[in-house]
Amino acid sequence: MRKKLILFDWGNIVEAHTTGYTCRAAWLDTFRACGYVGDKDIFDRLSKYRVSCIRDSLEFMNVYELLKKDFGFNKNFQEFVEIYLNIFDKIDYYEDVSNYEKSLRDKCYIGIFSNLTIFDKSRLDKQVNLSNYDYVFLSFEYGLRKPERELYEIVQNKVPFEAKDILFIDDRSDNIETAKEMGWNAFQSTGLELDKIKEKCEEFLGN
Repeated sequence: MRKKLILFDWGNIVEAHTTGYTCRAAWLDTFRACGYVGDKDIFDRLSKYRVSCIRDSLEFMNVYELLKKDFGFNKNFQEFVEIYLNIFDKIDYYEDVSNYEKSLRDKCYIGIFSNLTIFDKSRLDKQVNLSNYDYVFLSFEYGLRKPERELYEIVQNKVPFEAKDILFIDDRSDNIETAKEMGWNAFQSTGLELDKIKEKCEEFLGN
């Protein structure tokens, strides 16, 4: 009987962030395709817009107008969306990690807990087939993002598991720390460390 839950982050666990064509490269290529000509890192500036917390297209369109002014874009919102979808669809992912996650389903419940924009869910579904997961918690659906504790509390309240019966795997230390504060089992890893992920999952499941 499945009595435990393992929650996996997506970025840098299944989706590549350090090898192949990465999410960071896709963001930069998207900005350049929209007219950005700067050579400085965009990510500190981008983070203040909290794009993974935007819950619908209308709100994103309003935020895009701010992005357009800040970064000197020359594309309208619809053009931005089309460019984003086309470029982000090229990001590599670790199929072996995805397959391992789904193989656990006869031993425990599995879920995804990740910071994503409203435009990412279709790509996620294409990569991992969301119907294979018992739970899917995506930041944009709640207007919050990891490591904000309120989002973890929402997850805890939506699953029928005690904190001690939840394992969370993420690549960021701040996301892991909040999970530990919740009383969850948690450890930091990336999709390039599948053996480590397997070891920790089996240990959690008592095998």
